[in-house]
Amino acid sequence: MAESYLRQSPLAHRGLESRADGDADAAALVLTERRFLAKVNVRGKTDPAAVKRATGVALPAEPNTADGGNNLHALWLGPAEWLIVGPPGAEKAVEACLVEALSGASAAVVDVTEGRSTIRVSGPMARDAIAMGCPLDLHPRVFGAGRCAQSFIGRGPVVLHQVDDGGVFDIHVERSQADYLWAWFETAGAPYGVAVVLEPATPNWRRPRRR
Repeated sequence: MAESYLRQSPLAHRGLESRADGDADAAALVLTERRFLAKVNVRGKTDPAAVKRATGVALPAEPNTADGGNNLHALWLGPAEWLIVGPPGAEKAVEACLVEALSGASAAVVDVTEGRSTIRVSGPMARDAIAMGCPLDLHPRVFGAGRCAQSFIGRGPVVLHQVDDGGVFDIHVERSQADYLWAWFETAGAPYGVAVVLEPATPNWRRPRRR
């Protein structure tokens, strides 16, 4: 993990703070950079109960689903792989809890915070805009709240997560692809109206109390 004072967003050159729109309700597409979210990859044979006790979030067993709890989200990436996403600065604590909980198991826990960026896409045209460049069936009957999938948007590989029933999507993208994806969405949404909104402060993650 990079020291916090050395961290720089891959979108820093876009000056998003100066472009933030206070009247985002009028825009069809709303873009938010979720800077420096904690991301920890878990892979292998796990003990779901131990993970839930240690972190407060369950590792979903159903393919392409996500579970939320204790200000974390756990995204299913494969039969034995998950991505746990939390607030900025929580990665080391979450990683340590997982390593402890899975001690002795045939599992790997890796902090991948610096490797991925996150763009939140919301607004009335969010689903349609994503569908312009994504091969997945994104109809709400198929891809609704709590669904996630690895796919592509344009030419960029992503992990797509629908956060809620309101059509809010978090898109986790490789850091090197973040600027490309941001530009792609601004182009896709230009005919309908695009607003930039800053990420509000998020609560810190706390380890669940041991019973």
